[in-house]
Amino acid sequence: MLDSIRKRQRTLLTIITIVVIVAFAWFYNPASMRRGGGPSGAIGKLNGRIITVGDIQKIERSIQLAFSLGMHDLVEDLTTEGRTRDDQSLSFAWNLLLLRDEAKQLQVVPTADQIRNAEKALPQFQTNNQFDPAKYQLFVDATLKSNGFTAADLDDVVADNLRYAGVSQLVKDSSPLPESMFKQQYEQLNQKMSLAIIRFKRADFESSVQVPDAEIQAYYDQHKNTILSPEKRTIELVSFLLADDQKKLPDTDKVAAKKPLAEQADSFAQATLQNPSAFEQTAKEKGYQIVQSEPFTLQQPDKALSENPALAHEAFNLTKGNPISDVIEGPDGFYVMKLANIEPSHPLTLAESKDQIVAAIKEEKAQAAIQTKAKEALAKIDADMKKGISFVQAAENAGCKPEAPEPFSLADPGNNVELARFIAMNGVELDANETSKLLSDQDSSLMIHMIRKEPIDEQKYAEFKKSAYAGQNSRYEKIAIREWLRVELQKAGRPPIFGQGATG
Repeated sequence: MLDSIRKRQRTLLTIITIVVIVAFAWFYNPASMRRGGGPSGAIGKLNGRIITVGDIQKIERSIQLAFSLGMHDLVEDLTTEGRTRDDQSLSFAWNLLLLRDEAKQLQVVPTADQIRNAEKALPQFQTNNQFDPAKYQLFVDATLKSNGFTAADLDDVVADNLRYAGVSQLVKDSSPLPESMFKQQYEQLNQKMSLAIIRFKRADFESSVQVPDAEIQAYYDQHKNTILSPEKRTIELVSFLLADDQKKLPDTDKVAAKKPLAEQADSFAQATLQNPSAFEQTAKEKGYQIVQSEPFTLQQPDKALSENPALAHEAFNLTKGNPISDVIEGPDGFYVMKLANIEPSHPLTLAESKDQIVAAIKEEKAQAAIQTKAKEALAKIDADMKKGISFVQAAENAGCKPEAPEPFSLADPGNNVELARFIAMNGVELDANETSKLLSDQDSSLMIHMIRKEPIDEQKYAEFKKSAYAGQNSRYEKIAIREWLRVELQKAGRPPIFGQGATG
C-alpha cells in the first residue's frame, strides 16, 4: 500500500505544491448549497460501498470543529483539491472516508482510552498544563451544543485526527527526502554558472517579412471559424477588506483580523446565492458598496479586479444560471461577485481581423526562419567544437555574437535576474559544454550553452543542510501524503468531483 510512495520519490520532488493554511473562516458554513438529491442520494462509491450525500454532509460539518480544535494538519492535508469552498469540503470529506478505510487496513485503530487521553491533552481543556474537566464541560455546553454538535462528535473528530496522525506517520517514514536530492537541489540553485547565449530577436526576422493581400485572404478563409473576438464580461463586486493599517499586520494576526470579514462575506454570499436577483438590494440594506466593472476580457481584466488576479478567472466561471460566486479570498480580505452581463465572442470580418492575421503570419514566418538559422548555426558550431574550438569562438565563426553574462547562480543572480527566472521557468539543466534546445521568451528565441559550473562550497552546504533539511523534508512529506491520497483514492474509486468523472 505504501509502495506507490517509494516508487514516486523523484516524481514527488518535481511536484510544485503550496500547502495553503486554510482559514477557519472558510468553514463557517461548509454545507453545500448546490448539491441536491437529499441526504440519502448516492454521490459515488468508495471501496465498493455507496457513499451518500448525508455521509458527506456529516463530515463537512466536522471541518469547523476540527479546525477550531487546532487540528490544522488534518484539514490542510486532506483538502487536496477544489477551487471553491464546496469543492474543498467535498475533497476533504472523500479523503477522510478513504483515510478511515486505510487506517483500518493498516491497523491504525484508536482505542477508547487513546481517544479520551487525546481529548484531555487538547489545549482548550488545559489549566496549568493539566486537564480541566470544567473547561471540557463548558466547551461541550457552550460550543458543541450551540453549533449542533455533541460530545460524540468530538470523539469522532479526535479519533479521525489520531487515524490521520498514525497513517501519515507511516507514509512519512516510507518516504523521507533523499539527501542526494536535497543536495542536488542546493547545487542547482547555488552553483555559479558561466554561460554563453545566442539570441535571435524576432523583430529582426519579422521586419523582412512581406505579407501580400492574397496570403491574408487565404489565411482568413482557412481560419475564419476560429478568428473570434474575445468574450467580454461585466461583473458587480462587493469587497470585504481589511483597513489600511490592518493590511500591514503579520500573516498570523491577519487571520484573526479577517475573521469578522469572512463572516460578513459568507453571510452575504449565502443570502445572494439563494436569491441572485436580490444581490443589489441585499448589498444596499447591509451598507455594502457595489463596484461595477467595465466590460473586460480574461486576458485584460478590469481595473476593479486588479487587486486579486483570481477574480477575473472566477468571473469567467460564472454563468447566467449560476451568476453568484462563492466567497473568494484575497491577501487582504474577501470578495463576492455577480455576473452582470456577457458579451459573447463572435466571428471577425476580414477587415476587423486583418492586423491580427498579418501579425500571426509574420510571427509564424519569423519563427520558421529562426528555426532554420539556429539549426544551421548549431551545425557549424558543433563541427568547430569537434576540432577543439571553444563554443564562443565557434559561434562567432558561425556568424553569431554570443552574450557572455557574468557568472551567477540562480539563488544569487546579481544583474541577471530575468535570465535566472527564464532558466528556472524553462527547467534548463545543463552539464558543462552542453547546449540547450532553442527556447522562446517574449520577443526572441535563444540557445543557452553551459561553459562551466563552479563547485559548491561544501562547508556552506553543510551549514545549509543543518538549518534547512528538516523544513524541506517536512514539505516533502506533505507532498508525499497528498500523492499517497491521490493514488489510493484512484484505487478505491474516485467520486465525480469537479466535473472530472469517476477517475478524473
